[in-house]
Amino acid sequence: MARALSLAGAALLGGCFHAPAYSPERSLAVWRALESGPESAPDSVAAAAAAKARAGGAMTADEAYALALANNPDLAVVEAEAAVAAAEVDVARQLDNPTLRLTNFRLADAIAGDPRMNLGVRVPIPRPGSVRARVSGAKLAADAAESDAAASRRLLRHVVYQRYAQIAWLRADIDELTRAAALYDERRAQIGARVERAVATQVDLAVAGLTHAEALEKIGRLRSELARAEAELARAIGPGTPREFHADLDELRAGARVPDRETLVARAAKARPELRAGQARVAEAQAAVHVARSAAWPWFSWAQLNYYVGPDSTPQSFGFGVALELPVLSWNRGEVKAARARVRQREAEERAAAATVAGELEDSLVRLEAADARVAEIEQLLLPRVEEAAREAAAALAAGALDPLTANEIEARRVAARRQHLAALFERRDAMLTLEAAVGAPLDP
Repeated sequence: MARALSLAGAALLGGCFHAPAYSPERSLAVWRALESGPESAPDSVAAAAAAKARAGGAMTADEAYALALANNPDLAVVEAEAAVAAAEVDVARQLDNPTLRLTNFRLADAIAGDPRMNLGVRVPIPRPGSVRARVSGAKLAADAAESDAAASRRLLRHVVYQRYAQIAWLRADIDELTRAAALYDERRAQIGARVERAVATQVDLAVAGLTHAEALEKIGRLRSELARAEAELARAIGPGTPREFHADLDELRAGARVPDRETLVARAAKARPELRAGQARVAEAQAAVHVARSAAWPWFSWAQLNYYVGPDSTPQSFGFGVALELPVLSWNRGEVKAARARVRQREAEERAAAATVAGELEDSLVRLEAADARVAEIEQLLLPRVEEAAREAAAALAAGALDPLTANEIEARRVAARRQHLAALFERRDAMLTLEAAVGAPLDP
């Protein structure tokens, strides 16, 4: 007997969980694993992007987004939460286990050699509809969690493509500003030559030098902004080896046909995961009301089958028992009231989400229309006229009928016009991406 108890105790102690102590080495190992990048990706596009990143190749926006879906740690956390919520559905389906009960055992009878006891198997009885309500609530919670993960993927897409457009704009703007700096340097040299001939003043030369220095300072500022944008894009993609990004002017000119407002509203109502999550959470709260209300009625909490064990036991020494819960002291009104209040809260959240989506859609449409008008104005008015002025200036300069400083100024204004065009293209591309994020899905090209 003592040996059996010792073995049972050893088994219990061996099954205990012992939490490991904090190990900096483990944190460092996780860090190193993140820096090495994903070993494998869930789809071919992400796998190709990961291989290209490890090889030092430049990734396109589509490849970067595919890799971000597989590699972004924050998105992985949200998707893991959705997986936990999906697993909770099976938990809701489970019934309570029956229990084997030993009662009416008296030590005096055992000492006297006449042991007696009752053996019973007690089975819990769920309330009518409670299991189905719990399962429905768990499914709705899982649906809401998956909608949250879809919303995270939607925002991640917007960040990746917006950063690509920003990088393309900044790179092109730096190129244009570099041309402007070269023009300003050329002007400074021309004015310096005129100062030597006493046809210009030192003030003119100082102003030309200041203009050139301001252009160089702007280039440095744009390069810092470009480095920040690339760092934000790399952080959105997720940890790993240093990456190169293939972002050119095609990123700014990429666009899609914008349907009418009613079509956009219908697409947003179907595609935005926040709306689906809001509806799921309302229904989940309603299921909780059903469970709380069912607890306010009398019900059999368990049924038990007994067998009397003793010297005078017979095959007919069976019996049964039931337990009926009587709502005398509590009708569960507090739980029902709280559950109904939660339903009202979820309904308010659903309306707020719909209002947010409507506001985002309206704002993005207004912004896109303004950006389209700005690009059209520059392309139809400013760029043709500045190009015409540049052509006339080049012809006059070649004929010797134009001051080189005037020609230089016209060329600098041409560069400035192209920079304005680049900024307008980025604003329109950013507005288009914001509209797609508001709709919840890419627009048809």
